[in-house]
Amino acid sequence: MDDIRNVANLEQNFGKLLDKMVILDRLRDQVERKSELHRKDMAGWLHDVEGIVRDVEEIQSKLNELIRHGFRISNLNDRNQLNMKIIDNLKAVNVLQEVGNASPEVRAFLSDLAIGQPKAFTQAELRSFTSQFLESNKIGSDWFGHVYKGKFRDSKQLTVKVLAEKDVVEEIFMAEVRTLSNTSHRNLVKLYGYCFERDIKALVYEYMENGSFDKILYKNPRNLEWNEFYSIAIKIAKGLAYLHDGCDDHIIHHDVKAANVLLDNKFSPKITDFGVAKLIEKDRSHLTLTRTRGTPGYKAPEMWIPSSRITCSCDVYSFGMMLFEVLGMRENNQKGQGWFPLQVWKEFEKGELDNIIEKCGIKEKDKEKARVLAKVALWCAQFTPELRPSMSTVVKMLEMEIPVKNPTDPFTPSTK
Repeated sequence: MDDIRNVANLEQNFGKLLDKMVILDRLRDQVERKSELHRKDMAGWLHDVEGIVRDVEEIQSKLNELIRHGFRISNLNDRNQLNMKIIDNLKAVNVLQEVGNASPEVRAFLSDLAIGQPKAFTQAELRSFTSQFLESNKIGSDWFGHVYKGKFRDSKQLTVKVLAEKDVVEEIFMAEVRTLSNTSHRNLVKLYGYCFERDIKALVYEYMENGSFDKILYKNPRNLEWNEFYSIAIKIAKGLAYLHDGCDDHIIHHDVKAANVLLDNKFSPKITDFGVAKLIEKDRSHLTLTRTRGTPGYKAPEMWIPSSRITCSCDVYSFGMMLFEVLGMRENNQKGQGWFPLQVWKEFEKGELDNIIEKCGIKEKDKEKARVLAKVALWCAQFTPELRPSMSTVVKMLEMEIPVKNPTDPFTPSTK
């Protein structure tokens, strides 16, 4: 296969670009024949098509001039620059074709993103970044798809999540891109870009050297002090507080858990996996649950009820479940009387919270923080959503800026 970057293929590459422009022109006609409303939704896409048309006309003019003067050593640099411009336009046309052929919802969504960030990558670029999705580069798999580590051409590390082909793949894709392209916080993972093509939907993130928080928390292979876990919990709380109150809209993550938090090389946490996230406009107090979301063991009680009223407090509950895991440095996977959150409540109710703190192996110097964390966890885990604190309040309690009142029984519905 000829190297497209080889300047000897300049005319051949331009021929490929012209062929793609014919297809893009037909697609533009189809979009323009749609209703007035649809044309408005695709205004950004149509604007970008016009930009490509102008670029191709300019390339044609410069190529004709080069042909007229003949290819010589003296104009080698001009030919190289023109070839790179052709390659950039080939990539741009591929993206525009995929957007134009997508569902109306995705078309309108990507049209709005076309003139800004995040960056659109091609499948060929993703294959280059990940060494053809080499199996040894696979660092994780879940219901959403497979995750690979890779590198940009400048050797900067990255992560590529290839979304599984499911009925909700477009919804997951849009939720991730919509959330992360409109947010910026040190405790949220950074989205570099995306790939939306017929046979692949993928997301490109920053690489997090220490992997997911659950693997560090449950087994502690790095022998971190408990105090470091406490610090990580505060930073996660700050990320959630930002999602809930620091953006133009309230953002509900809907799947807060240790596995959905990544740690960088300094063990600073960043929340990830926004595939089921939902936005609530600031002038609305709640949304209605349309389908099941979240992970058993972390899901708030109201999340199990069809068509229930959902607020940011469902994330608070999930965070509380994670705080119990931080306290015990283990997963809350045992049910019944052996369920760890219930054990914590029973010991607290008897005034013997220190008993369970000591059983968790927490040192004397960390006991005060452990007491605070345990009480905050019990508040977050309240059965009644209205009794749960906001994440901003959780941050203040964990940082000991405000006292933590004694919680009520979290596992019994309020009669108020």
